[in-house]
Amino acid sequence: MQTMCMGPLFDHGNQIGGQKETMADREPKYLKVIEWVKDNIATGKFKYGDRMMSEKELSEKFGLSRQTIRHATGELVNQHLVTRVQGSGTYIGSSYMPVREEQYMSVAVVSTFYESYIFPPTLKGIESVLSAENYSMQVSFTDNRVSREEEILKNILAKDSIDGLIVEPAKSALPNPNLRYYREIRNRHIPIIFFNAEYPGLDAPCVRFDDVEMGRRAASVLIQNGHRKIAGIFKADDGQGRLRYEGYYRAVHDAGLEIDQENVIWIDTPEILNLDAIGAYLLQRIDDCTGVVCYNDEAAYQMVEIAAKHGMKVPEDLSVIGIDDANVASICRVPLTTFPHPKEELGRKVASNLLNMIKNPEFDGNFRFVTDPVYRKSVCDLTKRS
Repeated sequence: MQTMCMGPLFDHGNQIGGQKETMADREPKYLKVIEWVKDNIATGKFKYGDRMMSEKELSEKFGLSRQTIRHATGELVNQHLVTRVQGSGTYIGSSYMPVREEQYMSVAVVSTFYESYIFPPTLKGIESVLSAENYSMQVSFTDNRVSREEEILKNILAKDSIDGLIVEPAKSALPNPNLRYYREIRNRHIPIIFFNAEYPGLDAPCVRFDDVEMGRRAASVLIQNGHRKIAGIFKADDGQGRLRYEGYYRAVHDAGLEIDQENVIWIDTPEILNLDAIGAYLLQRIDDCTGVVCYNDEAAYQMVEIAAKHGMKVPEDLSVIGIDDANVASICRVPLTTFPHPKEELGRKVASNLLNMIKNPEFDGNFRFVTDPVYRKSVCDLTKRS
């Protein structure tokens, strides 16, 4: 047990800024969080099993750093007043295990697009693991629309007949009005796990590509091949786009190169389906670059087509690199250098982790995949040219 030095018990007239120092001035800030929790337990506002506010919410409520909030909850755990559950949150009571009593042997799976090149093999991986454990699967699609996601979540809550929920979030980079439904599902002790991306503000595990690392590796391939002016095209409304940009930025910055924000283009879901509509604009933005990191292979494929339409050669005039190793990567007029998405393996992992969370709420369901590049013909080696 740690011993805290609280200083002298009596006020001897210390002055702070010309004013007399009080006991409240010397009291560690985290103690007010502890007292607040104790008061709410004593009055019955907090009941055994209730989920506490997140660290971020507590930090905003008390105006304290998350480190200070973490210290306070740590003391509450030591005093057996609350219990931390990995991937779920902090609950009132000692050794509280939010296990759902009902067993329906059914899991809901919510994804964005069925037609995407990633989901069919991912679904296959999920199904193989669930069926092996005699779980049925309810599949729904949001079309990457939060309004459709809301309908699905309301239906899940109304039926209340699942043991777990697997979700690919809709527009994961944007504020989401549906977080209250996710919190209600979790309050019913139904474990939630995300795949491919996660929602900021919702403390739930996620199985996905390490998108920061993949963005870094994509840019590094161009840097290793002598490129010094590298553009980037990233998706603005999905979390993967923001993370892949972060990796791209790290690689270029760490190489001592400059990033001109004129050469970084952000697109949304409708635009990525038809980049040709803004093809001339894209080429104008990256006119002085020798290479471009694309958000995924769909964007990279279209960039190769746009370049050809405007009389540019890939990779001689412009090197293009993608991410995910979609089917279009190998059939592109210039086969794409890219990084394979784990797809089916990811599906197996997310399903396996959810089943572990159903059995043990303290199980950490997070996992990150990293893959090596598949080299094809879309990147020019400028070191040999020079």
